[in-house]
Amino acid sequence: MLFRNCRLITPWEEHPQGWLRIRGQHIAALGHFRPPDVRPDETVLDLGGLCLAPGFIDIHCHGAGGGRAIDESLDTMADFKGRHGCTAFLPTAQSLDPEWLALIESRRRTPPLGAQVLGAHVECVYVNPECLGGLEPERARTRFGDGDLDSLLEQFPETICLMSLSPEIEGGMELIRTLVHWDIVAAVGHSCVKWEKYQASLAMGLTHAIHLFNATRYGYPPPARGLSRARLDEMVMLTDEMTTELICDGVHVHPIMMKLALKAKGLERVSLITDARSTAGLPPGRYVLEDGTEVVTRRDDVVRNADNPDRIRGSNLTMNVAVRNAVSKLNVELTEAVQMATINPARVVGAAWRMGSLEVGKEADLVVFDDAFRVKLTIVRGRPVHDPDGLCPEEGPHALPRRP
Repeated sequence: MLFRNCRLITPWEEHPQGWLRIRGQHIAALGHFRPPDVRPDETVLDLGGLCLAPGFIDIHCHGAGGGRAIDESLDTMADFKGRHGCTAFLPTAQSLDPEWLALIESRRRTPPLGAQVLGAHVECVYVNPECLGGLEPERARTRFGDGDLDSLLEQFPETICLMSLSPEIEGGMELIRTLVHWDIVAAVGHSCVKWEKYQASLAMGLTHAIHLFNATRYGYPPPARGLSRARLDEMVMLTDEMTTELICDGVHVHPIMMKLALKAKGLERVSLITDARSTAGLPPGRYVLEDGTEVVTRRDDVVRNADNPDRIRGSNLTMNVAVRNAVSKLNVELTEAVQMATINPARVVGAAWRMGSLEVGKEADLVVFDDAFRVKLTIVRGRPVHDPDGLCPEEGPHALPRRP
């Protein structure tokens, strides 16, 4: 398949009159200005100046489109993610349930129609109860014992991509050591860790921080005599080797704070995430989360507890809107916003060798969108999963698969 006449976003550069050729599941060639000659029987898509970029990667998402990361409706979630330009994601849950991990593993090996499942993000099962935020208290564990996860990780050695935790809990250092041993990204979140413990965590192998500026608290007593101490957010911004995430919906984090994070961390260390719930993409109204909590959603707002609107339970964000918000609210270039949604998260989870950028030999995970960031085509491993305008042929290897 040959794409031509597009704004090609690699994502480090933007090329007008770009072109890209895929063969099978991979990118075969790309360039700009004069496209190559069309091969016999080759499908050609003239994109008419639309943007062609690497597919978005969401490494922190609890649900979308009515689907939940925690159960069989994960397939609905993957389909919805694909409709909004996301080609790979980490289903996220506060769970170490073997049945859930078996579900993730099955979808990792046999991808559903839509965005591909890279593995699980286990969010803060081991957590400081003072920093729960939108987490479920009954799922929280405040102590890790050496060997507690050995049998589970032996059963699912490649299923968990990322696990976030509070390093200050009892056994936190041993937990980080265990994750590093199993090649799982050790991330900090929902934490009021102190500087000394944070430094020890870095030495042990902590490399990532989830949703910066959300669900963190000071681990120190109130300042005395004007002495101000850092909380986790400032520690992460100070540490060059740490990567982090931003929920770029304009509600979770004020744009000024997001700009501060970009200035402190540098563009290449920040990933855009949705941290969305199953309500993303659904009409405003009242819904019930998987824990039985009734929540309310409103247009351009977050997911809030119905009986306590001050408690935020997640976002209604999609990745294409996160990229749009980064451009409009943070005043970054389009290429920079796309980097934060593609190659940066791919690096965090060790997948940049095969996805996250438009390079020869990488998987053909692509998104086509217009100037309003409306997704016009999503390609996953060389096959269309979303084609609302009928850009692809109706039959043949590049036709949109028929949904059941």
